[in-house]
Amino acid sequence: MNHFTVDVLTPNKVIARDIPCESLLIPTVRGQINVLPDHTHIVTRLSTGHLTIFGGADDADKSFTVSYGLCKVVGNKVSILANTCEEDREIDAIRAQEALDNANEVLKGSDNLSDEDIVKYQRKAERAQIRLQIAKRFSK
Repeated sequence: MNHFTVDVLTPNKVIARDIPCESLLIPTVRGQINVLPDHTHIVTRLSTGHLTIFGGADDADKSFTVSYGLCKVVGNKVSILANTCEEDREIDAIRAQEALDNANEVLKGSDNLSDEDIVKYQRKAERAQIRLQIAKRFSK
């Protein structure tokens, strides 16, 4: 029996709506949190990481990569508002490796970059690394 639902949204599209859930692991800027039924109401910032939705006996588990944004837990509803999000089975490992290589190459010449660009490419590298980790785990 499922106890709450999860929406996963980005600025560009709705990734998933009303996913039945018994437990949820969320990457936040303060570390990973586990949301269970009757969780206290919270709003927290997401970090780049692995979001896992455990559907229980009746529904399949789902995994996503997310990067930065917000998570809101209110009552029986969790809303994940991420800058980017990809379901694990949709990750293109070759594209993720190319993105990581590109970001690292740009960061090597960071003397010519603004502080904003350095943060931008560090986030791109971090996002590519988590995508590669999840792609490896999913391909096994």
